[in-house]
Amino acid sequence: MKRHFYHLLACALFAFVGVAVHAQPVVTVDAAHLGAPVSPRLYGIFFEEINHAGDGGLYAELVQNRSFEDDDQQPAHWNALGGARAELTTSGLLNDRQAHALRLAVPSAFGGVQNEGYWGMAFRQQTTYTFSAWIKADTAYKGEMIVALNGRDGRNLGQTSVPLKLKAGKWTKVEDVKILATGTDPEGCMTLTFGAPGTFTLDVVSLFPPTYKGRPNGCRIDLAELLEALHPKFMRFPGGCYVEGQTTQRNNLHNRFEWKNTVGPIEQRPGHLSVNWGYNITDGFGYHEMLQLSEDLGAEPLFVVNVGIGHGWLQPYDQIEEYIQEALDAIEYANGDAKTTKWGAERAKNGHPEPFNLRLLEVGNENANFYFDNNRDQSDHYFERYIQFYKAIKAKYPDVQIIGNVESWGTDEPSWRSEHPVDILDEHYYRSPSWFENNFTKYDTYDRNGPKIYIGEYAVTQGFGINGHLTAALGEAVYMQGLERNSDIVIMGSYAPIFVNEHNPAWRPDMIRFNASESFGTPSYQVQKLMANNIGTRIVPVSVTANMLAASIGHHVGFSTWGTKAEFRNLEVVDKDGNVILKDDFAAENDHWRTFGGEADARRRTQSQWAFEGGVLKQQNQRAEGSVILNTTVLPDEYTVRAQGRRLEGNEGFIVVFGAEDGQNLLWWNLGGWGNGQHAVEHMADGGKNTLAAAQGHLEEGRWYNVEIQVKGTSARCLLDGQLIHEITLPERQSLYANATFDEKTNEMIVKLVNPTRERQTTRIHLNGATATQGRAIVLASANGSDENSMRAQLNVSPEEYPVRISEPSSTIVYNVQPFSLTILRLKTK
Repeated sequence: MKRHFYHLLACALFAFVGVAVHAQPVVTVDAAHLGAPVSPRLYGIFFEEINHAGDGGLYAELVQNRSFEDDDQQPAHWNALGGARAELTTSGLLNDRQAHALRLAVPSAFGGVQNEGYWGMAFRQQTTYTFSAWIKADTAYKGEMIVALNGRDGRNLGQTSVPLKLKAGKWTKVEDVKILATGTDPEGCMTLTFGAPGTFTLDVVSLFPPTYKGRPNGCRIDLAELLEALHPKFMRFPGGCYVEGQTTQRNNLHNRFEWKNTVGPIEQRPGHLSVNWGYNITDGFGYHEMLQLSEDLGAEPLFVVNVGIGHGWLQPYDQIEEYIQEALDAIEYANGDAKTTKWGAERAKNGHPEPFNLRLLEVGNENANFYFDNNRDQSDHYFERYIQFYKAIKAKYPDVQIIGNVESWGTDEPSWRSEHPVDILDEHYYRSPSWFENNFTKYDTYDRNGPKIYIGEYAVTQGFGINGHLTAALGEAVYMQGLERNSDIVIMGSYAPIFVNEHNPAWRPDMIRFNASESFGTPSYQVQKLMANNIGTRIVPVSVTANMLAASIGHHVGFSTWGTKAEFRNLEVVDKDGNVILKDDFAAENDHWRTFGGEADARRRTQSQWAFEGGVLKQQNQRAEGSVILNTTVLPDEYTVRAQGRRLEGNEGFIVVFGAEDGQNLLWWNLGGWGNGQHAVEHMADGGKNTLAAAQGHLEEGRWYNVEIQVKGTSARCLLDGQLIHEITLPERQSLYANATFDEKTNEMIVKLVNPTRERQTTRIHLNGATATQGRAIVLASANGSDENSMRAQLNVSPEEYPVRISEPSSTIVYNVQPFSLTILRLKTK
């Protein structure tokens, strides 16, 4: 009973007990002076085959390893049934594009094989599935093959018997076999059994559900519809690092994307290993299908071509004619006349006589970084490569706009370091929520006479929670406001990556998560949809006043770790007069500490293992990332914390926490972070992290270090073994961000407001030169910035719509902007 009472008291110590008083923000929308047109291509999507985004995801094929190429030694994802023996064969193959097939010896009736799909196959009652396969028998065979859908528990969920008449040693295609599901299972499997004994060879075994817009070899409906809801104006594909490939002993250069291997009948597509992302690709969702999906979504295709560079390999820059021709042929495939061009005729043969109208082509992916004299960062002689592509493409297709690469990391100010002409530059940013907030005005000063800008890849990848929380999404929303207000120069933008199969998260976060049967959008997806679906035709100047919050920090100290076992001892905190106000020798566990779970704890469902033992505080779980333990003592505004820490096992050092309010709002000194190569002070606000100061640094394993942090208000000095490493001052924070566009078609003023703070903002909105007659508000908000969506709570953070009450036409509206929110006001004006 006593312990329960103290828990309540400890919680109270960490409660938010008041709201800072500040002026009400004033948003002035200058409707009398409309600006430049909004870019008609501003918001699009970027598809890359990563995280099983295509195979096992958007590409609707249910059979995994349908052509038996995933493993050289065994038929991965296939299991023999009924005493049958299944093994790979490399002889007597279907064609020279296939390297393996499955040889299946069936000793008695109803033996066969089973395929598990991509972590299960989702079957829905009263849905029809379409089966096809290539098959041959060693000797003449006349009998049945049963194609069955089964549940996880072995239940039969529908089957079809296929009569076979096979000539000895001759391949026969079994196609357009329909199976009606009689039940539902989110993680089923498919079985093939034979009504009589025999020895068979199988290849390209396929099972499709209904597809988006009924396209053959098409897309999974729910995932494609999530893309459709974004109303993308363009679609960039196929990558990404996926375009470049990575050299291996297995297949050297040939794991890059080569579009000619991805068109035509699926049995003519050899597939390839994506070394970059670690799995085999069928290439079923190939160049043609990507063009087709772009068209079906109403998006312009944007194709990224390889310039003879990859990860760990290169073709000399003066020997890249085949790569240039590959790009020219790709344009001809997309745009060429069906009767007079080779590749236009091939497109028509593949089911699309009319051109796809490809007008956007990117020369390389992240290939203009720093080492142009070698390939250390995939940049070898990029500009010499680029100009060869530019001249060849412009000579034949002058209307195609060419997109060039600039630095993709290592700088916040990428630039075109060449005199060569370029239409559009592609900038990439993976940063923290506060970085995106701080770059709201980044493009205000860009040269309007220079190349146009495409933000080809961007996302919060630091301090995003588990799947991607609301604070991360709001940081992105602020940045997107900056793109909108500058869409005369920033003409395109696309979040990256889009998709992740929850069983293969090679990259986090991603805006659409899915498994075999379900899918949902993260808060970042909701932001992308709301911003893209609520944009006008003209930029409107906006100014905001009284929207700054004074910096403030909490009053608790503690410790944390990141992927490392560590120990701490001899904690002491003194006030400005040197009086000891907190001291702990960690001789035994006590009630003055509270633990907040970290990212790895939540993601991997592990527990942080803080223990008080032998005069030290230990974090015993090397997998814990960001698990914070805080002392409940409330400290004054000015104090000095001293402690000792050491790293024991793992890749990083240890973390001392100060200025903490709770596990989501704090400052910490990360010592030996980033692979034990850097010390940095990081600020976490509502779960989003920002680096305030950084310096190179390394911690020896097993050595005790003396840490001292001198806190004075919102400033701090950080000393390691008596040496000053950092001095920081927490900056003010903007409480409200605003931009506006005007929709000339609907006569609506669209005002977008982002409040990334925990405080409600009572805001006065002035329309200069217009009056509002009616309106509505679309609001994405949640109680906490750390709130997320998940498979169990798919709409936990989702938008709602409200009327904006305007009793009579007015040029001034008072609106309460919710904490942690994106608000879109659509105001009818006159």
